[in-house]
Amino acid sequence: MNEIKIADRYAKALFDLALEKDMLEKIRTDIALVREVCQANKNFINFLHSPVIKESKKVVVIRELFGKKVQDMMLGFMVIITRNRRESLLPVIARQFIEIYKTYKNIITVDLTTAVDISDELRKRIVSLIEKATQSQVDLQYKIDESIIGGFVVTFMDKQYDASILRQIQNLRQEFNINLYIKGF
Repeated sequence: MNEIKIADRYAKALFDLALEKDMLEKIRTDIALVREVCQANKNFINFLHSPVIKESKKVVVIRELFGKKVQDMMLGFMVIITRNRRESLLPVIARQFIEIYKTYKNIITVDLTTAVDISDELRKRIVSLIEKATQSQVDLQYKIDESIIGGFVVTFMDKQYDASILRQIQNLRQEFNINLYIKGF
């Protein structure tokens, strides 16, 4: 079975349980911590993927790492995943859980890229405009990319608005490549 499908089922089960037990925000915080640990520590990922390390040792390490930092339900979930030999899917499960959570809470992720740093006021105006247009809460992911020369690029909900100078230069280059010469004119 496809890893994403398996991870999605585990994430959905955890989400439903957290919702049922009225612990959704606490579990979201815990899953964000797990995701952060997975992203920041390649050795932990290698540990999860290792077929040499026994399941019982992995459970002990997971309890030691997360025991006092996450809810008992989250710790129990990670132990169950490990006992079912699905611990290598933990980063994917975390990502899927966050996506399910965002869908449930009507939150969209918006990627904003500019050539130079912009003020917080301008970021808030952009977020406000997108929230009005989409009727959703916005999770803004902001980055600076000097290669776009100027302007900005906004990406959300499979849509992209590219108002960068780089895009305008590329469009001009395409227009100039068209041969406008008409023979006999």
